[in-house]
Amino acid sequence: MDDLYARLGVSRGASQDEIKRGYRKEALKHHPDRGGDTAAFQKIEEANSVLSNPERKALYDATGSVTEGPGGPQGFNPFGGGFNVNLSEMFGQMFGSPQGGSRPQNNASRKPPVGPHKLHEIGVSLSDLYHGKQFELRMKRDVICATCDGHGGMHVETCGSCHGSGVRVTQVQMGPMTMIQQGPCTDCVGGKKVRDTCMACAGKKVKESESVLQVKIEPGMQEGDRLTFAGQCSESPDFERPGDVILVLRASSAESGPSPWLREGSTLKRTITMSWAEALLGFERELEAHPSGRPLHIVWTGGFVKEGEVLRVVGWGMPDHLIRGAFGDLRLICRLEGSATLPADRLASLQQAFPEWKAPTMRSESILVCGDPEGRNTHCKDC
Repeated sequence: MDDLYARLGVSRGASQDEIKRGYRKEALKHHPDRGGDTAAFQKIEEANSVLSNPERKALYDATGSVTEGPGGPQGFNPFGGGFNVNLSEMFGQMFGSPQGGSRPQNNASRKPPVGPHKLHEIGVSLSDLYHGKQFELRMKRDVICATCDGHGGMHVETCGSCHGSGVRVTQVQMGPMTMIQQGPCTDCVGGKKVRDTCMACAGKKVKESESVLQVKIEPGMQEGDRLTFAGQCSESPDFERPGDVILVLRASSAESGPSPWLREGSTLKRTITMSWAEALLGFERELEAHPSGRPLHIVWTGGFVKEGEVLRVVGWGMPDHLIRGAFGDLRLICRLEGSATLPADRLASLQQAFPEWKAPTMRSESILVCGDPEGRNTHCKDC
């Protein structure tokens, strides 16, 4: 028989950690499911079953024999052959459970690290986002009962069925195969048994409490921004720590209808409507309800304003959340009111003001343009 240590690629003085690493390396290399040779994999399994067992290793080191002890076979060989494979040991060593697989991991009683988070939407006005705002938000939440420490009772003992692991392991013999099943213990919760009921929480493990969140909305924050309060959800004995309360900022609806102000980052936009005279000669406006709360009187004397033209008012936008003291601009979108057709007397005056203008000439192949995308031009025969 070839040397068992050589099968795992380790020396005779190798430690159990070295044997485990050698087994993992060779098993992954020769596993049949990965295209390896079945016979070679069986030899690796045999070497590991001997060298990972202190008693059998000592017997092999002293005599060179791999004979099983009085207990008989320790498992089964899924690939056939005359030696035995301990499945719990095999998978335990390959995937990191305790050596030999004799004691189950306490996965059933291990708590998830963080409980679920909760999202709440809060309505804020454009003025709140302009100036910033601070307020208190009171919320109901559960906290671990301090009287019973979240056990639901005063007398807690270790479960005898699972020895406090919270896990039950059963072995089912199916012919030459031994099936090992592992699941949560049905006689306890997380390895603990409660023999009475806590009077303070009525056995619920938690008590209702009120939490006060100090909410601070900074100037320049936007709709959709989130404020996170770590660990402020309800406590639960099922989690290591409670989840977070997350407040999502939403624009509050105004009683007087939709706001005329449109926000894009630190830029504010607003549409203004003007007459043809104002578009040609200039205009002034009092813009009310600016989110700053200040009166805004604008004056335009810069010449003809076209339909859809955008005028800029520097520094009258929203605060820049990233740059302290900085403000965006206000953009005014110009719209011309009324029909594009002027009365005959005013049209004649314009023609006199622009003597170089020539009236368009309609030919037989000419097409008259309507210019109204909604089809409401009363002067157009097609509308």
